[in-house]
Amino acid sequence: MAKQQFISRNQAVKDYFDELVKQKPEWRLDALEEKTAAKFYISPRTVRAILKGEGNYAS
Repeated sequence: MAKQQFISRNQAVKDYFDELVKQKPEWRLDALEEKTAAKFYISPRTVRAILKGEGNYAS
């Protein structure tokens, strides 16, 4: 994937996660991460790294 594709995907992950939090405020954080990971075919740990801006996912 080109860098721009990663940036676009990461922004889509953040947007989807934010919408999911609004729709399902009663869900635990790990459930939200798992649902997001399943939609984007990535691991829950990758979702967490994208949301926190860790490592290669830092802006």
